[in-house]
Amino acid sequence: HGGKAKNDKIDSYKIAKLIRGGNFPLAYVYDKDMRATRDLLRRRTKIVRHGADLKAHVANTASQYNLPAHNVNLKNVCDREKMRYYFPDPVVQRSINLNMAILDCYHSELKPLEHYIEQMAKQHNPVHLNILQTINGIGRILALTIIYEIGDINRFSSVQKFASYSR
Repeated sequence: HGGKAKNDKIDSYKIAKLIRGGNFPLAYVYDKDMRATRDLLRRRTKIVRHGADLKAHVANTASQYNLPAHNVNLKNVCDREKMRYYFPDPVVQRSINLNMAILDCYHSELKPLEHYIEQMAKQHNPVHLNILQTINGIGRILALTIIYEIGDINRFSSVQKFASYSR
């Protein structure tokens, strides 16, 4: 029963021993100036994922109603317009039109948002942004994500610790 004693004094002692032994990593305090932009970039990612869900819903709905697969790219405005009249059932069409309206909104908002985040990155870390964009396979958005999710790369004492952080 003695091992079940628990209070702040015992907890703080155990935490201090873990820190002293190097078994309890200290938290990294992300740069305050970059924090809001990182959060905005994360918000953009959620919106893009939601847009992908909406596009998948359109494709699944066509399959659900045994309609031929549509060969349209819902990133394009004209292709989204084609989908507004694709389904014969008016209730189903209303559901698809709701998806298209949301996608239209996302389309009009995402480009300016991405441009704004890129301008912020040019202020926060222009050197790393330029270096990252010279690497094959790393585009604009991935470069921004790397900059804003890693923060200061020098906080990692080894490549292994960075790889562990990146999972």
